Amino acid sequence: MTPTIATLIEAAQAIRVGARTPTELAEHALEQIETKRDLNSIAFVDGQRALREADVLTREAKSGQFRGPLHGVPITVKDLFNVHGMPTKAGTRATLPVIKPDEAVAVQRLRAAGAMILAKTNMVEVALGLHGENAWTGDVKNPHDPARQTGGSSSGSAAAVAAGIGFGSLGSDTAGSIRVPAAFCGIVGFKPSFGAVSLAGALALCPSCDHAGPLARTVTDAQVLYAVLSAQGRASNNEVRSRAPMLAVPRAYIDGATTREMRLAFDACVQRARERGATIREATFTLEDFAAIFAPMRAESAHIHRHALETHPEAFQPGVREALMQGFQISALAYLDARDNQQVLRQAIEAAIGEADALLLPAAPCAAPLRGTSEIVLEAGPQNQRLAILRFSGPFAFAGVPALSLPCAKTGEGLALGAQLVTRFGEDEQALRLGAWLEDALSI
Repeated sequence: MTPTIATLIEAAQAIRVGARTPTELAEHALEQIETKRDLNSIAFVDGQRALREADVLTREAKSGQFRGPLHGVPITVKDLFNVHGMPTKAGTRATLPVIKPDEAVAVQRLRAAGAMILAKTNMVEVALGLHGENAWTGDVKNPHDPARQTGGSSSGSAAAVAAGIGFGSLGSDTAGSIRVPAAFCGIVGFKPSFGAVSLAGALALCPSCDHAGPLARTVTDAQVLYAVLSAQGRASNNEVRSRAPMLAVPRAYIDGATTREMRLAFDACVQRARERGATIREATFTLEDFAAIFAPMRAESAHIHRHALETHPEAFQPGVREALMQGFQISALAYLDARDNQQVLRQAIEAAIGEADALLLPAAPCAAPLRGTSEIVLEAGPQNQRLAILRFSGPFAFAGVPALSLPCAKTGEGLALGAQLVTRFGEDEQALRLGAWLEDALSI
């Protein structure tokens, strides 16, 4: 099979017109899994089962029966979503709580649209981490440089999509777990409004901040996946805009908080948007210490994993165990204050957007760091890597507003750099439309 099909939309169209069959696409995806095994992106695959499923979809396509817009397209799923016939381990050795239903609602929606569920992808243990490293399952390696991190916790999903294993993936995002891997791997990642995509049948980390969403190679592919995953449940009422957008850039929030390389790339992105007709205005957005604001939500994570923590805590990696155990120390008052702060922060973000269509800022402060890195050098000086990344990813998950990560540049070493668009709660389609506009303007 010639490697001419690059996007989900191209794959779906090729199946519709008979230029490719689901079986051919599944065979190619399985070959990619084998060829790129060293990336460690895949947690579970049953090749024979995948081919049997693809053969059924092929017969249906040949008889003119199409289940939906994803008929026969291979898709991977992060290993915290239940999938019939595949184990759910969530990158841990600990016993997981019972997860119902037996197949996640989001996976059911993919199947109903005709997707071929190819495999499950590796992840940071119980989704707690932004790096992509896991001592139990092995690190997921960045497709652009295996010495680099993929970002987490949807590390395998991002690496698989970037490496050509399937045409999209289902991930989750609690504080950046879709957008950071997308930025590091040079693909698109969309975190919808809170509740827009069902998480029933998925392992929770922080139910008040957890989101499900797509990772794909283009914004248009992400739009198709979002429409399926959300069942159009949170469509924006805004009309399609014929004019170039107004984008609000929180310059004071960004200054000093990125590497010089990222700042120069982001400045070029803003300039390119301006040249294509966008109006750029300064946004006022301040946040003193997001990590402290978010910390009380650890109580939810400790509650979810309390049985495993009480009976065999050694089944968690030390860093993950320590982070989870912190949740037992949170007072009810601190937790309730944090819940109140979610609404306060949402209002602050929407005030920062103001009359603009969206906030525009980096998706991450840097290109993918080397694996094992815990500190990065920003323009303002050395900074803890987790805190530096959380500054750009965490607030928008905590507030539950739509946030889209898309490639904006490459470094001289060929590493990806990502920009991020943030819209008001419920304006999911607006975020995706603006993303498509910016993707076209940047032409990465």
